[in-house]
Amino acid sequence: MYDLRDQLMVSDPDGHVEKLLALLYEGGRTVSQLADELSLPVQDVLGAVESFDAERLLEDGERLGRLDATEAERYFSNLAFFESFGTLARSREDLQRRLSESHVLVLGTGGLNSNTIPHLSGLGVGRMTLVDRDTVDVRNFARQYLYRWEDLGARKVERAAAWVRSFDPAIEVQAIDTGIESAEQLAELIDRTRPDVVASGIDQPKEIDLWVNAACVRHGVPFVRGGITVTKGIVWSVAPGVSACRGCVPADPSPNRATGPGSSAPNGSQPSTG
Repeated sequence: MYDLRDQLMVSDPDGHVEKLLALLYEGGRTVSQLADELSLPVQDVLGAVESFDAERLLEDGERLGRLDATEAERYFSNLAFFESFGTLARSREDLQRRLSESHVLVLGTGGLNSNTIPHLSGLGVGRMTLVDRDTVDVRNFARQYLYRWEDLGARKVERAAAWVRSFDPAIEVQAIDTGIESAEQLAELIDRTRPDVVASGIDQPKEIDLWVNAACVRHGVPFVRGGITVTKGIVWSVAPGVSACRGCVPADPSPNRATGPGSSAPNGSQPSTG
């Protein structure tokens, strides 16, 4: 446990817990072997192991060491972070492998997603499909650090895809130069690309959030929506079948109240992601 805000206090009057932790740290033992060495009932040791596992303090050694040397070095920082979420059933390497096998559909390569794309690449997401219809403009340089001055006038989605390929050639990336004009078009796109997650960062047309929501809920694909509304950064997500969806949110009767990305902002302005 690496979060300094968390503390796990365990009563250990006879020292058995300390001995158990030392043996677990050494690894290479079954629950029965641990029980024999500690001269304790198997069920007691099993209960302790399950309690530690529930706190994400244990990993199965057989689920580690399966990355090659290059992968282990490439994902060194990721693995250090994922250690805090590893369990006996799912190690830090399993979490990294899951990312490497995942496909993210990124709607919009400007604004927020121009920063999301490098983070997805750093995490090691194995496949990305990028969608955008704009060109790189001077005004983008205030916050879209994915692009360079030499990219002015170039198609954003092509430059974004080129950045990903240059950053990590192992990532499979597809660039689709188009806007989203209808719910049917978006549904067809998700049906064709079959992503594991959708990262939505576009705010036009005004119905776009409902279109993304409908298509993702229909296909059971989680999506994350982010954007900026005047002085507020907003992010929300939908996990179909688990969370509420965007269609569950009633329409806001106030035309000048911003309720999230894609909503009308004060004074009639629009939240910007591009």
